[in-house]
Amino acid sequence: MRQDDDDKESDTVSQEKLDQLEALLEQGWSNLHQGRFADAEKAARAGLAVEPEMPDIYTLLGAIAAHQGDVEVALGHYEKASEIDPEYVQPLLYAAELHFGVLEDPVGAMELCERALEVAEEEDEYLDALLLKAEIHINEGEEDDARKTLADLPPTDYPEPVFHLRAGQAWLDLDEFDRAEKELQKAIAQEGDFADAHHALGLVHAARDHHDRMIEAFVRVRDLDLAEPAAPWALPKERFAELAEKAHAELPERIRELLANVPILVEDYPSRQQVDEGEDPRMMGFFSGVPHPEASSVGGPPHLDHVVLYQRNIERVAHTPEEVAEEIRVTLIHETGHFLGLSEEELEEMGLG
Repeated sequence: MRQDDDDKESDTVSQEKLDQLEALLEQGWSNLHQGRFADAEKAARAGLAVEPEMPDIYTLLGAIAAHQGDVEVALGHYEKASEIDPEYVQPLLYAAELHFGVLEDPVGAMELCERALEVAEEEDEYLDALLLKAEIHINEGEEDDARKTLADLPPTDYPEPVFHLRAGQAWLDLDEFDRAEKELQKAIAQEGDFADAHHALGLVHAARDHHDRMIEAFVRVRDLDLAEPAAPWALPKERFAELAEKAHAELPERIRELLANVPILVEDYPSRQQVDEGEDPRMMGFFSGVPHPEASSVGGPPHLDHVVLYQRNIERVAHTPEEVAEEIRVTLIHETGHFLGLSEEELEEMGLG
């Protein structure tokens, strides 16, 4: 619960209730992050029973609905939170992220960002809103606007390394490699084992063709990722393989015929050898072999080809078992595209990058 709400609500909510609400919110967010949605909602509903006009509770309910894929319900909860407290930044930004990433509504997302910037008082709120605004500009190809927005970032160390990470990723997307590296190094200085920052730094080195430095960063990422526990929504390997088989069975018949001698394998994570050879440790799939058009022209042996799905990487980008299944499908289609000889650019154009 936001600390700055305590004073304004102390007249109507007793300290005992505030303590109870804070405990329920902590419990709800913890359950949400662990993928226990029913328990998270139970805590949120208990909070509403204590205080039905608490914007933090509606924000939590919105986040629960968003993680479960119910966008309209999520937006309704965020709107309710904003109605109760128009100066509460978090529901505005959560709603903006849904408009941007799910509804593909950059105009609506930008309007919410501007509202958030108007009322942001805390540094982290301002940074969050400004970075999201820049990310929307970048996604829309508005590079000059993105640079202007990023120029408004204060030239100081930010309160959390994730803000430096996001700034670094934004500059990387704009091919501003020096600025990207500067921000990413700040993130790493604040949190040495920040795997996401090391990964982004590896991408900076890759863009500069600094192969050895890229490998060094990617090896660090691999070590850090393997030290992390599996995601709370991780599936048993047998279930993961079943979903891969199901995704394979749903491919068009002609593609399944071409893949008849191409086994679909499941592994936890790319090998150290692959990373040493320059492969991204966070790739979700890998096609090994000769693309079908080339093999067809030279009569290459199709039995040497195979597709690998990397379970831990797929589960990292998902947030529910349902999302894991969808990522398996998309990854398999992506790697099938490589088998068929499609380039990364062609896959990007098809929405499978």
